[in-house]
Amino acid sequence: MLQIKPTRNNMLPPDPVYTMKSDMGYIHHLNFFQGSTSQLLAATEKGLVYFWDLNTHRASCKKEMGESIQAVHSYTDRIITQEKSGIIKLWSTEDFKMINSYEYCGGYCKSVTIDDILVVPQEKGVDLVDKKTFKKTKTLVSDRKNSGHLMALQMVNLENGTYILAAFESGDVILWDIVSEKICGYSRLQEQLTTLTFDSTMGRGVCGGASNKMQVFAIDKSFNITLKCEIILGNEGCSIEDTGSRRLGW
Repeated sequence: MLQIKPTRNNMLPPDPVYTMKSDMGYIHHLNFFQGSTSQLLAATEKGLVYFWDLNTHRASCKKEMGESIQAVHSYTDRIITQEKSGIIKLWSTEDFKMINSYEYCGGYCKSVTIDDILVVPQEKGVDLVDKKTFKKTKTLVSDRKNSGHLMALQMVNLENGTYILAAFESGDVILWDIVSEKICGYSRLQEQLTTLTFDSTMGRGVCGGASNKMQVFAIDKSFNITLKCEIILGNEGCSIEDTGSRRLGW
């Protein structure tokens, strides 16, 4: 069952705006279809992608697009799926046939998009891949040792450009300049990070992982990444999402 909830000023859980029921199983990623707010894509452990119509509260269709899909993106007449096994596929929405593919290290770290670029996780860094041609344009590599697997990626807009924030299994957090291809910021936060988000207006981000705490950090104009505070949760493990309204969901 999939529920979409609004935000409130109090701490009580809000009533869902949408409730969609189906036999989807585990859902790994949700994304709006081609930027629309009326169609939602749901990528599942079974390898199916569901197309939910939020006007009718029904799935308009479902397509088998791989195995254990960790992330799904869309643009114009294309859909991108990322499988846990280590393959990213480009699909046509006209006939739902695969038209290209790209290999990566596999795992749970979700790819992210920046305009026409797909940011793909690899063992020691990320590949920047052109979404249209599916060709690699750049590779950004970490110089840290014993960082473990790359766990989470986030696009960061600062005053002087767009950057990529990456969280590793060790707690290493790295900020890459995608133009110079260099590391411009670094910090060590909690281990086993699995999720992070960043508010470019506030200059602050939040990260979480396998523990029962979230950490709030800041990035200043000199790219210093500093821990500001920790928030203790009632349970271990979380996923964090910025709602775009200066509120967080987890």
